[in-house]
Amino acid sequence: MARQIFLLDLKDEAIAAEYEDWHKPGRVPARVLQDIGASGILSMEIYRTGNRLVMVTETSGDAPPADRTGSAESKAWEVQMDRYQQVLPWSPPGVKWQPAELIFDLQDHLD
Repeated sequence: MARQIFLLDLKDEAIAAEYEDWHKPGRVPARVLQDIGASGILSMEIYRTGNRLVMVTETSGDAPPADRTGSAESKAWEVQMDRYQQVLPWSPPGVKWQPAELIFDLQDHLD
């Protein structure tokens, strides 16, 4: 498995509860979930502190994940989430979630 970590900010911490509500079981459209799986992502978790979001994904590691917004429903979901999300200042145009670079792994120091 290959794990990737991505970062993104919410526009305002005051809207965090509403954003979290959209991500509760039963609220994310089924087609969006299908598109995530079809893109090669086996596992996805999103964590929040303040207005900072951290997304952890796992893939089979065979290939990088494909575009997970292929369907009209996923495109509409992304537009809806744009109301809440604020890209990081160093993000290239059109890229919301920024990959985080691993800089420390305890296991490297114990081996």
